Amino acid sequence: MNTIKIIIRILLYASIVFIVYYLYKFDFLIFKEINIHIFLATTSVLLLWLGFFVSTLSWRKALKVHGLQISVPQAVYSHGISVFAKYIPGKIWVILGRASIVSENGFSLSFTSTISLKEQLVYLFLGLLISLMVLPFVPVHILFTLMVFFTAVGLYLLLFVESIHRYILSALFKLVKKKFEVPFITVKDAIPFAKWILFYWSIWSIAFYLLTKSVIPETPILAAFSFPVSVCYGLLAVIVPGGVGVREGILVLFLSSLGIDPAQAVTLSIIQRLWFITGEIFIFSLALLNRKRNVQN
Repeated sequence: MNTIKIIIRILLYASIVFIVYYLYKFDFLIFKEINIHIFLATTSVLLLWLGFFVSTLSWRKALKVHGLQISVPQAVYSHGISVFAKYIPGKIWVILGRASIVSENGFSLSFTSTISLKEQLVYLFLGLLISLMVLPFVPVHILFTLMVFFTAVGLYLLLFVESIHRYILSALFKLVKKKFEVPFITVKDAIPFAKWILFYWSIWSIAFYLLTKSVIPETPILAAFSFPVSVCYGLLAVIVPGGVGVREGILVLFLSSLGIDPAQAVTLSIIQRLWFITGEIFIFSLALLNRKRNVQN
């Protein structure tokens, strides 16, 4: 067994341990009895799972744009087998996990890691942009809207404007005396896989709205847009494994601003964590089923 396979196996076991630990630590396995509309909740879960599958196609497309061709089963395997890595402190395996698996096909690990980081950064930018479109119509505190706006603008400048990209990295180096490797992306390169990212962000947002409707029937449609921004800041909070607590806090803030009772908003934030984990389990299980095919290819 080579070094990469050993690392992947350690990653797999460690990520499972961490997800169970955080579910227990934050009492996400215990909540008060609630009434759930079964049809809406089931539809929501199925759409969530569909979004997870589409996310593997986005990863595959990002690799193809950079000249690396892998099959759909390989994309599912590499993306899905490391899905729980976000619960390991530091989140570096969110980037390196799938990249290291793809590199087993003879590709450079540094190159596949760069592609993985690019796709993740575009994913964050688009998620923030989706939520930002409706924030002027949500009675949330202006500071929150400004935070999302400047984060989105900052990501855009960092990713797509080369002169500012170099300036920001240079400034960060002078500030912390550490070199940051953040890849520059042209809009032309990003568009092919950005389409897939927008597609599954849309699916997930609709799925989340159906989930909230299954618990609180009077939930307004704007609640759908609370999900992307909460997930994005959960990922940006690199010191918080899986964004546990950060995502939930932003959801409660957003939903409460829409007139949802704070206690109900807290319940929804816990339910969405469990709901999202079913999607992670789905894509992880699908990856295991594709493991044999991945090895054969």
